[in-house]
Parts: sequence; C-alpha cells; structure tokens
Amino acid sequence: MSEIMYKVALVGCGVISKNHLTALKTIPNVKVVALCDIKPERAENRKSEFGLDCSIYTDFDKMLKEVDFNCLHVTTPHYLHAPMTIKALKKDINVFLEKPMCTSRQEIKDMLEAEKNSKGKVCVCFQNRFNPSTLKAKEIVAEDGGAISAYGSVFWDRDVPYYVNSGWRGFYSTEGGGVMINQAIHTLDLVCQFLGTPKKIWATKANHHLKGVIEVEDSCEGMIEFDSGKYGNFYATTAFHGYSSTHLFVLTKNHRIEIRDSKLLYVDDQLIDEATDKSFIGKAVYGNGHQYLINKFYKALNENSDMPVSMESAQYAVRLLLSAYESQDNETNI
Repeated sequence: MSEIMYKVALVGCGVISKNHLTALKTIPNVKVVALCDIKPERAENRKSEFGLDCSIYTDFDKMLKEVDFNCLHVTTPHYLHAPMTIKALKKDINVFLEKPMCTSRQEIKDMLEAEKNSKGKVCVCFQNRFNPSTLKAKEIVAEDGGAISAYGSVFWDRDVPYYVNSGWRGFYSTEGGGVMINQAIHTLDLVCQFLGTPKKIWATKANHHLKGVIEVEDSCEGMIEFDSGKYGNFYATTAFHGYSSTHLFVLTKNHRIEIRDSKLLYVDDQLIDEATDKSFIGKAVYGNGHQYLINKFYKALNENSDMPVSMESAQYAVRLLLSAYESQDNETNI
C-alpha cells in the first residue's frame, strides 16, 4: 500500500503544540503547511524551532479557507475544540484533537454527528492509553481475568500566575472546569479503560486555595459505578504544593497494580523495569504517548482503519467529569 501524503495545519502554538510537532517531524509522509495562533510570535517561534516551511495565520477561519490541508491538529484552549473540529469535519478534514474532546454534552452530540456526516476522521489525544506502563498493566490485568476496581489520584501544583497569565484558564466558559477537565481527565479515562463504561457518580468539588482567582474547582473526589457493576474512585487537586504527580491503582483477583507519573509500573510493590520509559517530551506526567498515538493516527488514516482513540470512546471521560460537577454528593447519571 502506497503512503498518502498528509498536509497538516496546527492551530494553537502553546506548550502542548511542541509535543505534536516533535512527533510530526518523525513521520515521513507528513508536511506541516500552516501554523495558526492569535499571537503570531508564538507561531513564528514554533516555525523557527522546528525548521518548518509553512504559512503563519492568526485567523483560523482564514486559514481554513486559504490553505490546502487534509489534517488538522487542534491544540487550542478547550472552548475552541468543538467548533474548530466541526468546521474541519465539514470540509472533510481529519482532526487530531487535544483533550478534552469538548466541554458540554451538547458539543459531544454535535461532534459525533459532524463526524458521521464527514469523510474526515477524529482522534482524541488520550495518549496515556499508550504509555508503556499502561500497555503492560493492561496485559497483566487481562491475564488475571480483568480488573475488580481502580482508583486514580492527581496531585498537581497550580498557582495564581498559571491561571491569570493564560487569559482563559479558571473560567467555565473557556476552560470548561478546573482540575477535572484539565489535569485529571487522562486519569479518569484510564480508570474507564480498566473498568468499562461509567454509569453513575457520587462526587464533591471545591475551590480550596484560589478563591477570588478562579471560578472552577481546584479539588474533586468521588466514586463511580460502571455498567459492569464494578466501582472506581478518584481524587484530584491542583492545591498540592511542591510538585505534580499522578497515580493509578488497579486491583485484580491476584494483583495490586500501580502506575506512577505515567512511567513507573509496580505490581505487588515490585517495580516492572521493562514497562519503565524515562524519556519524555515535556513533563513526565504527560507520559510519552504523544509520539506513539500520533503515529498510530496517521497509520490508521493510511490504512483506512479505526481511529486509535475515537470520539465515541473519548466522550465518557467528559461525561464523567460533567456529571461530577453536577453531583454535589448526590447520585448522578453519566
């Protein structure tokens, strides 16, 4: 099978765009033809940093109209994910979409409908599904008959400048929420990967350390019931001072499995060295799955096969966190 040449545009040249561009540079049949950001200097910096021969835009709609491309990477603030993806799908453009997929149930519905009516396909960036530690943990869980329960925890340190300097974080209208939608969504997705489709949730949320600065939660905890009848738990906060860390615990009939910071895998308190990946683009808590997932995205396009992370599967982490926001410790359907 001959490889298709993919002409790529990327919108949103902030921190996470570096992970995408690093991965794209390694794929032979990909050429970045345009970068878009409301701050042109950020796009110019990325163009220079990666030695790209591409156009620079500050207006997404203008780029969509003027540039010939067949793949779009969306790495913008959360509130732009759904409208930009839908506009691309209407032009039959494939989309690699950063998390979260979107910020509301209506957007989930609209995006799934747009993909259904398009020749374009969407892959959502839940890259931690493909970290070596996660893949090894899945093997162990499958060999032991599946997970009995799981617990995810996210301890991050986010201060006032992180929110104030961004211009969009900390507001429901632009970020869609706080720690749950920004930091914990990957861990929530992994809990679903091990336990199945979430059905109900009991959760509480609070803003402990940034009152008057942000309107969203800095902490949230809860219990999830799954269609399988199994239960999972989570705790997430950005009020943890000192450093950032994530943990996922999975219990099977015979094993206790722990993943720390997307890289270290412990089974029954013993470190599994072969699952350890110490080379990362950016923060270790991101994991190193961007490279793997972006390669799988273009491979799937070339082979006309299913997306490695479909919107159909990615929607449940969003539904889960939206229900957590609504719960206030009452039983809430996902």
